[in-house]
Amino acid sequence: MTAPLSGVRVLDFTRWLAGPYATTILGDMGADVIKIEKPGEGDGTRNVDDVFVEGLSSYHLGLNRSKRSVAIDVADPEGRDIVKKLAESADVVIENFRPDVMSRLGLSYEVMSAINSRLIYCSISSFGPTGPLQRKAGMDLIIQAMGGVMGLTGEPGGLPYRVGAPIADFVGAYQAVVGVSLALLARAQTGQGQKVDIALMDGQMSLLANYMPGFFVNGIPSGPVGVGHPQLAPYQLFTTADGHLIIACLTEEFWRRLCRVLELEPLIDDPRFRRNADRVQNRSELIPLIDAVVSRYTSAKLTERLDKADVPCAPVQSLAELFDHPQVKENEMILDLVHPRAGAYKAIGMPVKLRGTPAQVQRPAAELGEHTREVLREFHVDEATIDRLLAKGVLEESAVSAKTEA
Repeated sequence: MTAPLSGVRVLDFTRWLAGPYATTILGDMGADVIKIEKPGEGDGTRNVDDVFVEGLSSYHLGLNRSKRSVAIDVADPEGRDIVKKLAESADVVIENFRPDVMSRLGLSYEVMSAINSRLIYCSISSFGPTGPLQRKAGMDLIIQAMGGVMGLTGEPGGLPYRVGAPIADFVGAYQAVVGVSLALLARAQTGQGQKVDIALMDGQMSLLANYMPGFFVNGIPSGPVGVGHPQLAPYQLFTTADGHLIIACLTEEFWRRLCRVLELEPLIDDPRFRRNADRVQNRSELIPLIDAVVSRYTSAKLTERLDKADVPCAPVQSLAELFDHPQVKENEMILDLVHPRAGAYKAIGMPVKLRGTPAQVQRPAAELGEHTREVLREFHVDEATIDRLLAKGVLEESAVSAKTEA
């Protein structure tokens, strides 16, 4: 089956998380992703940890599959010329530097689109290409703090907490994929490329869509919301006899079923709790009544009863429990991959399932410069030029690719 992005060529200037994960998704979906890295260094994630081998950290292996690595010094004029040659027949450029970096390098959207009018140029930044914060350093933790999500996370009256996963970066990655995909669709209709701007802070604010209309009326939520939901009740974490369990009554029917399972039927018609708005208003009276019953059950027993009654509930799983869950296996969310130097490892699968044109891992994360010569040959850069720029340090090829050539 033809992959959905088969034939799409992506020049990937990204590093760290948001950009690399976005291009991994594009690569798994069939795009030819050419990761442009700095000779001698590469993506900063290559040596974040020592779990595997030097130059291939667990962080890097998890975020950079389905790509080819080309090591080019884009700060060198000849390196920039090579990049411009690649751009002539590329479909997409993705970068996540601060907004003025690519301009200073002479590789801005204006320059690249003049070379190739069909080029889609996606820029991922912390705060956006304009405005007072455009040059401010930003990364996931900074964006969680400034984008509102961290301010809602934690116990009421307590300290705000960072979300355990780098949610700002991952939301930015998905929005970049959406932006590029929409631009490709638009290009199919118009023949023209365009600029796509993704700001991580905007992505965090997009997660507040359900809160904002009410907030501008009543100022709620005004701080960390804890294990509950400021607009729904009961919709939170409860303590069982041996652990914790989430119970989430999104609808009135779920609420009535919960009352029956817990033998709290009188609460159904209690005017304090009849509607969700009533339950939210009287949360301090409601939750202790539920707590008193829930605490008598083990998590497993109460889950069994709630599932039988079709009341939404869930244990809070550790990573070990999650990765061993039969539903995770059914959804193929854990991939078994092998890297020639790092060995066997596990990676997260593709959450977007296309039945007709499914995602497929093209290759494990590449060595720095592993495909330098291979890619430049495809773009008709002659061997003498490649050898000269390798000797000059403008290009680099890995020992793996050099050995293959030999």
